[in-house]
Amino acid sequence: MSEKLVVSLGGNAFAKAGENMSMSGQFAFAAETLAPLAELLSADRQVLITHGNGPQVGYILTRVEEALGKAYALPLEVCVAESEGEIGYVLQQTVHNLTNGQRPVATLLTQVLVDADDPAFENPTKPVGPWFQKEQVAALQEEGIPLVYDKEGRGRRVVASPQPDSIVEIEVIRQMLELGVTVIAAGGGGIPVVKKGDSLEGVEAVVDKDLATALLAIGLGAERMVLVTGVAGVYRDFDSDRAQLLSQTNPEELEALAQEGQFPPGTMGPKVEAAIQFVRTTGKSAVICRPQDLAAAIAGRAGTVIEREH
Repeated sequence: MSEKLVVSLGGNAFAKAGENMSMSGQFAFAAETLAPLAELLSADRQVLITHGNGPQVGYILTRVEEALGKAYALPLEVCVAESEGEIGYVLQQTVHNLTNGQRPVATLLTQVLVDADDPAFENPTKPVGPWFQKEQVAALQEEGIPLVYDKEGRGRRVVASPQPDSIVEIEVIRQMLELGVTVIAAGGGGIPVVKKGDSLEGVEAVVDKDLATALLAIGLGAERMVLVTGVAGVYRDFDSDRAQLLSQTNPEELEALAQEGQFPPGTMGPKVEAAIQFVRTTGKSAVICRPQDLAAAIAGRAGTVIEREH
């Protein structure tokens, strides 16, 4: 049986630091990031690619706000679905071009089941969409929309980020991989849905893409999970004079560092949690790396490699 590899690209991996997001920029950066994997993608290996969508879904929500009264509104989960299509198209065409069309590749809209009673729905914390000016904030407050605020009094929506319970389309993904298709799935953590009787219904929430990726990698029996981010790997004392890259680590060390507060919200925390889940559950290895180190990280020569203690 061919090796099964899951690679997760951060949403910010589609634009270089300091550059404005654009479609041409996304194509260029996808080609640059995936180029080292051309040989791997052409080999007898099952490859699943997931990705973030933070910047893209933010722009989609901005377009929705600007078009109010001129076009129908879109709920957040539909915006997530739209971002899966946008980024999936970029990645799908890039893989096609890198493999000269010799490797079938397909993007799959992916629904992720969450618990309607998840405590996260009572405590929304995930900022989404544009910042609203003071005069707009009052109207949003009257509607009871949860917001976070900046020093100027502007507000931004926050939504729940519930734990992913299962991947609705996992068996479809498994069959596609077994047929030799490179699959792009669970973009932005997937489209969050809840069970209503025997039916599924979308909810206004955001599923963390790293946790959704770990759930997929575990369910599919992946041999390795690679999480791509904007820094070289996991650091002890990050962003300080004492910063130290951990080239090799294990779940126990990462948990100890997390308890020390080394991974505050909005930083490496979700990737560390996802890596711990995958390594503990499967006994296989996970890697956290930056885009330019992707090929070397898959070979275990770059990034932070997380394995069980031997």
